[in-house]
Amino acid sequence: MKPVRILNIKFPISLVRYIPSKAVVGIVDEKNTFRMYNIDDYKLTGGFRINLPENKPLENSVAISPNGKYLAVAINGKHKTTVWEIETKKLLYTLGWHKGEVLACAFDNNDEYLITGGADGRAYMWSMNIGKMVSSLPPHADYILSCGFSKNNMWAATGSYDKLISITNVTSLNISYRKKSHRGAVTQIKFLKQRMISGDKTGELIVWNYLKGQVLHRFPNVADMVIDFDWDENEDYLFVITKDKHVYLFDLNSYELITDKFIKLGELPSSITYIPETSSLWIGTLGGSIYIYDLLQDEKLLNDAITKKEYAKAYEIVKNNPLLKRTSHYKQLEEIWEKTFSAAQKLLEKGESNKARQLFAPFLEVPSKRGIIQNILSDFAEFEKFKNAVINRRYPLAYSLATMHPPFKDTVYYKKMEEDWRRVFNKAREMIKMNARDDMIKEVLKPFRGVSEKTAHIQSLFNDKQLYDLFKSKLVSKQFEDFFTLLNRYPFLYDTPEYEMAINYGKKLKEMAQKELREGNYKKAMLLAHTLEDFPDMKDVAKDIAQKAKIFSTFLNYLSQNDIDLIEKTVYDYPFLEESEDYQKFKDDIKKRFAIAESFSVKGDIPGIKKALLPLKDSMVYKNRILQVLKAAYLNQLISDILKYAKTKDSSLKAEIVKGIKNYILLFGFDNEIGDLILQMKKLKTAIEFDADTKPIELMFEKYPDFIWYEI
Repeated sequence: MKPVRILNIKFPISLVRYIPSKAVVGIVDEKNTFRMYNIDDYKLTGGFRINLPENKPLENSVAISPNGKYLAVAINGKHKTTVWEIETKKLLYTLGWHKGEVLACAFDNNDEYLITGGADGRAYMWSMNIGKMVSSLPPHADYILSCGFSKNNMWAATGSYDKLISITNVTSLNISYRKKSHRGAVTQIKFLKQRMISGDKTGELIVWNYLKGQVLHRFPNVADMVIDFDWDENEDYLFVITKDKHVYLFDLNSYELITDKFIKLGELPSSITYIPETSSLWIGTLGGSIYIYDLLQDEKLLNDAITKKEYAKAYEIVKNNPLLKRTSHYKQLEEIWEKTFSAAQKLLEKGESNKARQLFAPFLEVPSKRGIIQNILSDFAEFEKFKNAVINRRYPLAYSLATMHPPFKDTVYYKKMEEDWRRVFNKAREMIKMNARDDMIKEVLKPFRGVSEKTAHIQSLFNDKQLYDLFKSKLVSKQFEDFFTLLNRYPFLYDTPEYEMAINYGKKLKEMAQKELREGNYKKAMLLAHTLEDFPDMKDVAKDIAQKAKIFSTFLNYLSQNDIDLIEKTVYDYPFLEESEDYQKFKDDIKKRFAIAESFSVKGDIPGIKKALLPLKDSMVYKNRILQVLKAAYLNQLISDILKYAKTKDSSLKAEIVKGIKNYILLFGFDNEIGDLILQMKKLKTAIEFDADTKPIELMFEKYPDFIWYEI
């Protein structure tokens, strides 16, 4: 595949990301120049240069927020991250706390939070509303190389040089998984709608159920380090770039490798992004180029192959690029095959096998069609015998041949034979109702005697003359359990009109139950599902509808009682509840409360935090998140005092700081952040003695002091 356009940036490319809300692709190069290009005409639409030390393109130390509001750039050599507002081109924040290089950063999908991970093994979450650290995530023993947020912003993951992945529920901070499933350093982490994918330096790619911290699948290894990956809008295909200068194409449904040479690159790639509107891939390289590939550009080749009736070539083109299955030309190709098959079958029915072979000829070189063609040609070698058997009403032979050669069942002769059976059977049934003599009934049924498929039907007419009336009455009275019991006992009833009527009714019942479920009429949905359970083929669907209706009903009860922990536990157990409007409203309220509390934490305002989070004070689910906000507030109080003390050397401030640090350790234990402040005090020639083994104490929410140096 050749690129449709190459953009020359000159400097190595660090990041290429699609910004849907602006219909542009954002690009950052090694020199920290940000550019935006239109996805249709590839024209430069804006950008700006940031005067910072060069970034490292193969690291994840640059990020563009999904809605194109912010740009994050880690400062090489400074252990800090800058956040820029793209529209105004202004520096908003310089974020600290790391004690090593910042190697990874990622925004959430609402442009509200940023995660940074560093060479110090620490990971922090920052609020974009206040530009402050609002929580620390589980640390790693080695460099953090990658991080990301889930689509619903409820989960975050970090990947490290220690081969570990840490997955955390960031809305509550009460669930965290630490998994060592990779063989190498984790270089990339990204979330799909319901899954997460991680890649490492050895070329291993893993698909996760991030809600449970479980590995779903391991892709076949790529040849070298996983640099970056993206997927199409339907999450059918995964595009992976690696150090071997290839784009690998994987099937996200079967998890199979489609091709390891989907695109061959002449330069080492550094970043990739997929554009749904144009079905294109934009790939940045260390050579300073952006290669743009139209994934449907082979559509012309496909059309040419179809026009020339080179169907083997056409299917080979689609095999190498399955995205072409979405095109009208592929639909045309499949229609040609279906029409060819139908026309050839009609010719075979007429005994014109040579003409049928000629029709099939263009498809004989297509591997997926060759077997089908060979089978039908082989089957129809005996079609003339079948045809004569039907015409002469030698039905035992005809049915036997149709069983051996299934394609015969799609012919007009088989349909004619089945019509004759229905006519004969219904006539016999009417004769039974009229108390006709058995010998007269047998004479009517004579053509079908000896047909194994019909023997049970014929015997039933004589064994139980009331059976059909009973069967019909069960349908009319909607006694479906009894209806299907009779069906299981007398399988020949599957051929009756009543069975078809019951199946159609079941389908309508399912649609009605699903509609009531969608509209929130849970009692009606459960009643309909209860009836639907009598249909054997619908049992699983019925149970699913009934279970969801019950869960939704219980969930609404928890919401009405504002039972926060039960609400969150139910959503965790049944993730489909996340999409409900009621839960979204509940979550929005929680989110607003924490946003307000975080703004107070910047000021060290504990009373403000307490007021904002008071309704959540008894929640065990949000306990850790609340503690993180309080910790951040107390840290800000201590930082403020330390800065003042550095200038004034006021002994009263020193006493406050020493007391405050000891209280902090008493409440939260010894962590990285308080360790940093103790080091700062040592630099100011103030030693602080504390018991590192002290187990943190728990206070009631209302009892947390307004200032960390107050008596506890």
